[in-house]
Amino acid sequence: MADRASQTYELVVDEAHDGHTLRSVLQSELKFSRRLVRNLKLRDGVLVNGQPARLKSVVHKGDQIHITLPDEETHIDAEPMDLDIRYEDDEVVVVNKPPGMLSHPSSKERTGTLLGGLTAYLAPAGQVPHAVHRLDRDTSGVILYAKHSHAHHLFDRALRSGWMHRTYCAVVYHKEAFVPLRMGEWQTIDLPIAPDPDTPTRRVVAAGGQRAVTHYQALASTDQISVVQIVLETGRTHQIRVHFAAVDMPLVGDRAYGGPVWRRAERDPAAARLLAFPRQALHALQLMWKHPVTGEVKRVTAPPPEDMRTLWREAGGDPRVWDRLMADPSAVPPGWRFDLA
Repeated sequence: MADRASQTYELVVDEAHDGHTLRSVLQSELKFSRRLVRNLKLRDGVLVNGQPARLKSVVHKGDQIHITLPDEETHIDAEPMDLDIRYEDDEVVVVNKPPGMLSHPSSKERTGTLLGGLTAYLAPAGQVPHAVHRLDRDTSGVILYAKHSHAHHLFDRALRSGWMHRTYCAVVYHKEAFVPLRMGEWQTIDLPIAPDPDTPTRRVVAAGGQRAVTHYQALASTDQISVVQIVLETGRTHQIRVHFAAVDMPLVGDRAYGGPVWRRAERDPAAARLLAFPRQALHALQLMWKHPVTGEVKRVTAPPPEDMRTLWREAGGDPRVWDRLMADPSAVPPGWRFDLA
């Protein structure tokens, strides 16, 4: 496994790889990318039994391989800040992102981002954070960063291979079809999503878009809003926000996608508190993954933030819903299986 300070990997050749080239062992066993292998070749970063080795050399059972990863540089300014770290190991760190903070700099905003905070946090160890996925500025919750480029390659591969499972919770305006008997019943939104031709930063449901699948169950309701648990089968930009708006259940506080329901709510004096909520009421509750090399399964959670709890309580919602949600954050819809085997 990786050494946190020196960024090294060690591997003992087993019988299955006896007689293979060093290059093939690194790519098959450690899942090194071709780019990383080329960099190791240029920097003499690989030792076999303590001696520099060429990547085309043949290794044998019992040989000890030692790899020192190339040093990395970053253009992100380090910004020390308080971080709510929910999990950390040699390769990744999972942070509970607060609402109102960018996960990564944009062309217009280069400072005050979570990536800048992690850059400062990892700098003493000579590590550079890489975002494996992102959360919108006003979405809170768990987000995973790799500590070096090889870990980023590994976990990007895990994400694309379906080995990362994301669960969210949200407070949504509910439609009339929500009745008590349907509480806890899993439902699915299967609608394609594409960039909005008029506003490229927005997304719309469109026949020619990419397939997008969102599963959800309502856990509790008031007369206007519901708490829902959400499982993503796909991960399109703004998927949750677009999907719930498309079925007339936009997220409370979502000024980008909640237009029609907001206009109706504006005529209801009791809805003033909901309309004043300053962000989309969406929280990344849990992240599960299977490591693409070791096969080890990890699960990390972060409880819903106080602003969503207060919103729900002041709207007359039962506060016990959050305890029920945290008691089973790994729930998935019947017939849909996240394969961790």
